[in-house]
Amino acid sequence: MFLKIGELARRTGLTVRALRHYDDIGLLAPSERSSGGYRLYGRKDVARLYRIQALRRLDLSLAEIHGLLDDNARGGLSEIVAQQVSQLDREIAQASSLRSHLLALQGQLQASQEPAIDDWLAALESMVAGGKYFSDDELGRLNARRDGLAEAVAPERAALTSTLHALVAAGASPESTQAQALARRWIALLLEEAGGDEGLLIKLYTMHWNEPALHSLTGVDQAGMKFISHAMAWARLQLYAPYCDTEEMALLAKHYVEQTDAWPPLIAEVRQQMLQGAAPEAPAVQALAARWRALSLAKAGGDAALQSKLQHAFRTDAALRTGSGIDAPLAAYVEQAIARLAAPLSH
Repeated sequence: MFLKIGELARRTGLTVRALRHYDDIGLLAPSERSSGGYRLYGRKDVARLYRIQALRRLDLSLAEIHGLLDDNARGGLSEIVAQQVSQLDREIAQASSLRSHLLALQGQLQASQEPAIDDWLAALESMVAGGKYFSDDELGRLNARRDGLAEAVAPERAALTSTLHALVAAGASPESTQAQALARRWIALLLEEAGGDEGLLIKLYTMHWNEPALHSLTGVDQAGMKFISHAMAWARLQLYAPYCDTEEMALLAKHYVEQTDAWPPLIAEVRQQMLQGAAPEAPAVQALAARWRALSLAKAGGDAALQSKLQHAFRTDAALRTGSGIDAPLAAYVEQAIARLAAPLSH
């Protein structure tokens, strides 16, 4: 039994044009031709066509399908199927990320008024921002944390944002008790979102600093983030009191907070070098180490003895490290890099 091209097209849901194209490129040639020159497809042709359609569902090109069918390349097919599995894994991860973003948006909707169209657009932009700053594994971990946190903390985040706006509008000082309390809780929530991972925390900070879409979605712009950072610096400054005398604390009060804005981008750059496997003696890392050392000395007002005290306190006091974006691996990496400079170590 043979089918004409029109009948085969009708039964398979393909177009006559597609079948003719398959013939033209040698992918599916009809077994017979009628006396009038019409293409006639037999059982083997139909079986081949169904194999073609099955492989098309794997999103293979016609050229790839041609090679697989003609060469019977089982090894090649195995590799292609493995690639498709990997692609599906990526799509699942992206879908999971989208779900988490939508859950976060849902939490904001429940905690505030219906967003305008610009807010929706900002939310959509933010959905793709994560891929610029996090690996697939990191996004997976963040999404898993957000699934359990988004709805629970949304009201508190909204309240903190409202308090932040009020403090900034009133011209409050980041040194104030209320500002420090807000900053501590804000950083604690971010660190909870990051699962206690200081590396993820600094990436979250960097993403929120750089992405305007997140500014409009969260209600916190760079000015708000700077206020929080400075308030947190004042809060952390108090933790150095057990390690310093009165004069040293007075010196820190003049210089410590002034260096606040320079630390997050530097920490992010150094961590990126570390994650890329750059050696501590690499020129790029050495340049960053020199900046780190200079900044460390500057926050101590240029006093090397005080700088040494700060280094010791930072290494030994977990409270000082919490929320800093600096974990043990990064601290060790920096010390190795600075050790290769012609000057004393700094954290």
